[in-house]
Amino acid sequence: MTQSVDKLVKITKTTLVEQVIERIQAFVLHQQLQPGDALPSELRLAETLGVSRPVIREALRMLAGRGFLTIANGRNAVISPVSATALVHFFQRATQLNAVTILEVLEVRRGIEKQSVELAALHRTDTDVEKLQQTLKDLREHRADLPMYSQLDAQLHVQIAVASQNSMLRYFVESFSGAFQHVSLMGLQNRRTQLELDQVHADHEEIVQAVILQHNERASLLMDQHVTSAILALRRTVA
Repeated sequence: MTQSVDKLVKITKTTLVEQVIERIQAFVLHQQLQPGDALPSELRLAETLGVSRPVIREALRMLAGRGFLTIANGRNAVISPVSATALVHFFQRATQLNAVTILEVLEVRRGIEKQSVELAALHRTDTDVEKLQQTLKDLREHRADLPMYSQLDAQLHVQIAVASQNSMLRYFVESFSGAFQHVSLMGLQNRRTQLELDQVHADHEEIVQAVILQHNERASLLMDQHVTSAILALRRTVA
């Protein structure tokens, strides 16, 4: 039986730069290179892959832009530490689009934050507790300053993710941080009464307390309620 024409996928042409990027990434994986390890020189890469140095240079530049490599003048490119850089740019752009997209970001964030705070309650250290308590104190002092409060709010959520001791969760929450600050401020501005604003802060107090007391299930439930409240506040913008 022949395949219908409407199911055929158009063939795409892969550029030399894209092929070089694929080869370099495969080389890093095969050689099990770690952050800080250097790649062969541009000349060596060009000779080995059979392409010009400008092609190699452009491929390295693109990999650096993605956070995969770090390039310094006069030195071979090195493997970069894993970071949230690419996700940061993605979520910042997403939240600049429209309120519907912002709601979608919040819905994704809810699951990540619940897991983050649950693990934080299980694995937090004394140092984590000190940082959370300090940020909570700062939040109390800036309750009337919504832009500053939203900044501290984002900081608190990152600290919770760090306390989870899970690097992938930390990267995800860090990637939300800039976008989250914007979303947090919008949510605060959409609260219609002082009582609603007071409840936002009460949520933070309860969440941090649950983490300190290592009540992981309660921490997860409180975070779910906290993010759900933010979603409801932002839906007022869409309605």
